[in-house]
This record gives sequence, C-alpha cells and structure tokens, in this order.
Amino acid sequence: MPELDSSIFDLRKLERLGTARCTSLKRLSSNTCSPALTEFNAGDCINLQEFSVPFASTDGLLLGLSDSWNGNELPSSILNQTKYELFDCDLTESLADLPENFAHHISLNNPPNLEHDPSITLHKVLPSPAFITLKHLLISGIPMLSEIPDNISLLSSLETLELIAIGIRSLPETIKHLPRLYRLYVARCGILQSIPTLSLNLVDFTVLDCGSLETVLSSMEEPRDKPNLSTVILRNCQNLDPHSYDTVLNKAIAGIELGATGEDNTIHYLLPYMPDREYWFNHPSKEFSFPLELPPNLLGFAYYLVLTQGTVGKGVRFGCECYLESSSGESERICITRFPRADIFQYCACCGNEAIIYMWSDHVVLWYDPVSCKQIMEAVEKIKAINDMSSNPKLTFKFFIDGNVCHHVVIQECGFHWIYKKETVSSTIFESHDEDKETVPPTRKLMQHVYGRTPMPSLGSDERKGLR
Repeated sequence: MPELDSSIFDLRKLERLGTARCTSLKRLSSNTCSPALTEFNAGDCINLQEFSVPFASTDGLLLGLSDSWNGNELPSSILNQTKYELFDCDLTESLADLPENFAHHISLNNPPNLEHDPSITLHKVLPSPAFITLKHLLISGIPMLSEIPDNISLLSSLETLELIAIGIRSLPETIKHLPRLYRLYVARCGILQSIPTLSLNLVDFTVLDCGSLETVLSSMEEPRDKPNLSTVILRNCQNLDPHSYDTVLNKAIAGIELGATGEDNTIHYLLPYMPDREYWFNHPSKEFSFPLELPPNLLGFAYYLVLTQGTVGKGVRFGCECYLESSSGESERICITRFPRADIFQYCACCGNEAIIYMWSDHVVLWYDPVSCKQIMEAVEKIKAINDMSSNPKLTFKFFIDGNVCHHVVIQECGFHWIYKKETVSSTIFESHDEDKETVPPTRKLMQHVYGRTPMPSLGSDERKGLR
C-alpha cells in the first residue's frame, strides 16, 4: 500500500490512526483532518516520502514519525503547528527548525544516518527554540550516543529527562543547572559509570539496570537542612562505590528527619542491599510479624525491609500492617501502611504474557509514610490517655509482600528507623550493627533529632513467625 486513502482523515470521530511499520507506504496526504484526532503513529514507515496532513488541532496530539522520515527538512505541515503533546522522531539536524513551544514532550530515537555522530547532532539541536521551551525530553535506543552535551543546561523549561539504552559513560556536570528539572530517569545504559551533582529541585531520581554505575551524587554539597529527593530508585546498580552509597543513604535519613518535623512528604528509597554498609536501622528482625513497644520520646519512624533477589510482577504490593491492643484486650487494626509508590516496580520487561521485573541481587526498601506514622502515634497516645498508662502499649507489626506476583522473592529482614525528639544536637548518633558500640559520623549537623538504639523488649519464642 503506497498511499493511504485520504478519505480516512475525513472521519469526524476518528481519534486514533496508526500506520506503523507499513514499509511500502510512501505518501500520507490529505486536505482535511478529523478534529477528534488525538494520536497518529506513522513510525517505522521507512519509505515514507511525503507527509502533508493539516491537523485541525495539535493541542494534545501525539504524533509519531520515528524511523519514517528521511528527508533533510521536516514537512511544512508539521513545522507550521505548535503545542503538540508528544512528538516522537529520529535525532536529526532538521529538528533545529522546529518552532518555539512546538511540543510538551519530545522523544528522540536512533537517527537513520549512522555516519553522523549523534552527540554532535544533539549539541546542534538543543539550543533551538523547540528545545528551549520543552518540558519533557526522552532520548532512547541510540547506542552510538556517547555523551549528553554540556549545553543541555540551556533547556530552562525542562522538567523531566529520560535516558534509555544509550552509550553514555557519564552525565555532564551542567545538568545541575537545569532550574526546573524535578525528575531524572536513566535505564539500561550499560556502560554508564557516573552521575554528578543534580539540580536542587530534583525530587524523583530513578536509575535501573545500570550495572557499571559506580559514582552517584559524589560532589553533592547542598545544605543538610533541605534535602530534596523524595524518591530514589537504584535498582540493579550493585557496583556503586561506598562513598556514593553512603551519600544516598545520608540523603534518605535527612529527608526522613525533615518529614518527621512537619514536611508532609513521603520518602521512598529502593537500593541494592550491601550487608557491609551501616544502615542505622533499629529493631532489625528476621521475622515478618512481631510485637513491639515503641520507645519513649519518639517523634516518628520509618520502615525498611530487605528483599531477596529474584523476579516480581508489575505493581507488586508490599508494606507493613500495624495492630494495636485495645482497652478490651482485643487486637484491632488501627492502620495499614503500604509502600506509597505502587509504581516503584512499574518499569519492567516482558516474559511471555507476563510483565516482570528482575532484581539481580538483594535490595533494601526504606520508606517514611507521614500519614500512617501519625495515625499510629496518635492511636498510641489515645490508648495511653484512656488507660492512664505511663508506658507505650504493645503493638504488633506485620510486614508483607504479595506472594502471588513474586518468584523466589521474600522478605529477608525488616524493621524500623527511630526518630527521637531532641531540641538541638551537634552530631548524630547512629546505631551500629554491634550492640555495644555506637558510631558518630563527623561533620554531621542534623537538627531536631538524634538517631540511635533504644533497648527493645525481646521477642518471645511463641511470638515469632517465619517469613513467607
């Protein structure tokens, strides 16, 4: 089929049109276009020579032309429009001709002419009007792209940056100068070794399946009183150097601290588990269900669990349930907390008809949920007031993972991170793996709280349960 019948574009209720992978298609042309059209995918039409479609409206329109247009100039019917929702295309120099406010999202794919260095091409198009006003940029499937140019810092409107399956070894230092960047997503960049200091506005930092990554945020020197990251996922990045790993953990602790002082932010981290690192966890347990009295002078707490390597299904549920013994002596559930980011495991591969996620090694999950934490703390104080108790009532915590979508993945360890009330301290005391030792990291000045071990009631043998 060398040509699509133009009458198709006259269908008034036509919302989606796809001609993807029609390799014999040479011409897409019409004098009119359905006003209802919101998605037009003409990707992988490798012989397409003419594209002339007068879109009735591009506001919210998703247009795909990747691996389809080999001309030196983009079609005028595209250049004369703005405010596309998404433009999916190949990385070519012709993108420099796109007008200001051309699209909210631009997705760049492998260029058709592999003789040109894609890094040079990217350097040429980034300062163009369409990219200066761009909010979301995806660069994927370009293994010959060896570097992200320094002039990416010119993208002053950029909010999210996604880099997938490209040949970079590092990101440029200038990335920290992107004033509006709040999300960075990097996946399957097999030779990526380092990620530098990032924008202080960044709240979501995700790196997946980058097995060569060693250095992350190594030059981070922002003030400790304003940690910004609330979501950090470093799945299958098991070769991080100790300094980088500790930097990430320090940011997690600092973020949890601010959360307990009134910043209503949920904190969630997924990291490769490294048994030789100091995690500053309290009440570590090999059992998934146990009774516990919260320590006195407690301001709040975070949860953690260690998951074994294996595969899980997309959207796997895990978290912790809390039960409080009521005044009648019966156990009632006062709160259920689940890991607040159900999409932490949304980035997955396909195995047959099943979407699964591979975890190449054990991983630790650390999260602070201010809503559930407040509910539990308030319920404890209420029971104490009703029963005129001086000590905290006994709670039962039960950590869980949805076994129906897990393959050989179980909870290996679980517990908490206590946050104590304290007016001002000049350093922070962290729990050591050695019960009789405490370590005081130098130059740390966390305000309001002190982290440490409070003696906990021992578990009775009849109260312990095996992990499922």
